[in-house]
Amino acid sequence: MKKNKLSKSALIFLIILLAVALSLVFYIFIMKDLPNPSQFENRKVAESTRIYDRTGEVLLYEIHGDQKRTVIPPEDIPMSARQAVIAIEDQTFYSHPAFDIKGIMSAFISNLTNREIAQGGSTITQQLAKNSFLTSEKTFTRKIKELILAIQLEQKYSKDEILNLYLNQSPFGGNTYGIQAASQNFFNKNAKDLDIAETALLASVLQAPTYYSPWGTHTKELFDRKDYILEQMNKLGFISDKEMAAAKK
Repeated sequence: MKKNKLSKSALIFLIILLAVALSLVFYIFIMKDLPNPSQFENRKVAESTRIYDRTGEVLLYEIHGDQKRTVIPPEDIPMSARQAVIAIEDQTFYSHPAFDIKGIMSAFISNLTNREIAQGGSTITQQLAKNSFLTSEKTFTRKIKELILAIQLEQKYSKDEILNLYLNQSPFGGNTYGIQAASQNFFNKNAKDLDIAETALLASVLQAPTYYSPWGTHTKELFDRKDYILEQMNKLGFISDKEMAAAKK
C-alpha cells in the first residue's frame, strides 16, 4: 500500500517536472525573443519621401530606400481591395479567431506528406504578423511564433484595422510595399481610384509577387488568377454577375 502511494507521488512529481521543463523550453525557443504586438503602432515603418511642385499636386521626385511605401488611411483603401484579398487569401477572415483550424490541418497533412514545410495555412492576421515581425524562414518554430503573435494582434485590433494594416504592409514585388505604392507602380494612380479589376489583379500578386509579376513571364497565370478572384468575389456576394463580367474584360 505504501509502495503504491510512493509510486503515485513519484508520477505526479515527474509530470510536474516535465511540465516545467516543457514550459522552460517553450520560453527559451519561442517566447523569449517574441516581439510585443502592443508596440505595433509605435514601430518605425519605412516610407518613401515625396517631393511635389508648389501646387502640392504634381509629384516631382520620390526618394526611398529598400522599401517603396506610402501608408494610407482606411478611407483611401477601396472596399473592392479588401474584398479581393479576403476572397483569395482568407475567406473566413471575419469569423475565425486569428487562425483557421481547417487550413492549419490541411497544411500540416500536406507538409507531412511532402516531408517539407511547403504550405502554411496562414490567415491574413498570421501573414500580417509574419510580414511585420518575423522572417520568411520555413520552420515550425517560426509558425508557432506567427500563431501566437496573430492571436495577440486580434486581441488588440479589430478585424477592419488588421485588414487595413495588412494592405499597407504587404509586399507586392521588388521594393514595392503596401497597396498605395503597388497601385502607383502598376497603374500609375492612387489606390482610392482603383476599379474592381485592378484591385483583383493586385490581390493576385500577393501570394507570390515574383512569380505573378506583371513584368515577368507568368502573365497568363496572373490574369487567370485575377479572374478566379473575381469569381470568388461574386460567389461570396461581394460583386454582381454584371460587375464580374465587366471586370473580366
